[in-house]
Amino acid sequence: MKRSIWFLPIIVLTLAAVISCSGTSAKNRNVRIMTYNLHHCEGEDGIYDVARIARFMQEHKADIVLCQEVDNGFSERSKMDAQPEMLAGMLGYHSFYGPNIGDTYGNLLLSRYPIVSAENISLPNPDNKEPRGLIAAKIDIVGSTFTFLVTHLSAFSDNNRTAQVKFLKDYLPQFGSRVVFGADFNTKPSGQLRPLLEDGGIIASRDGILGLGEGIDDILVSRDLKDSITDGAVVENKLSDHPAYWIDCKIDR
Repeated sequence: MKRSIWFLPIIVLTLAAVISCSGTSAKNRNVRIMTYNLHHCEGEDGIYDVARIARFMQEHKADIVLCQEVDNGFSERSKMDAQPEMLAGMLGYHSFYGPNIGDTYGNLLLSRYPIVSAENISLPNPDNKEPRGLIAAKIDIVGSTFTFLVTHLSAFSDNNRTAQVKFLKDYLPQFGSRVVFGADFNTKPSGQLRPLLEDGGIIASRDGILGLGEGIDDILVSRDLKDSITDGAVVENKLSDHPAYWIDCKIDR
């Protein structure tokens, strides 16, 4: 298991600045969660640029980002860059990288809040296609612990996706409440992802809560968080070949 934690220099802020920045009150806090397939930080314009991906996350005020297709010394396509360290450093966020091809390509969790624990779990690969994995992490948000999951299901095999969804359906119940699951699922909730949602324990926020229409890039939340999701948007952009999708979650203190 690999874990890299990065910190910005400590800055003393006034109470007013803290409230303005984070949208908090004495009673609750608004947390913005984004899922984003980075396409190894190469945009549809053919430009490779890690810094503009970090700026995009900052501009959209993402507190926690669940990333897919992140390179770590993968090849010359990304200049052999260590993207997990670069993004975490640019944002000043805690991070955990979950590689699926050696140590060089996989998923990434970035968080303004402390990562209490995290592991990278291999997903079923019956057709022996490109391997996929799942990050399962605990994050402490102002004294409350939440489970965050990040994955990227198979793009090359329907059989693999079916097996991976079955694995996730059996795996998720152990976490119970306060679960947030961001991914490029490569299938929609009404498609192969449907078995994961059938028992009603977890909900697709994009269409099932916010009515933004189905997509393969989605954030699922446990049912107890349904009423806490206050806003969200699908953000089309040319920095990747995928849109970003974010939700706001009100956290009661």
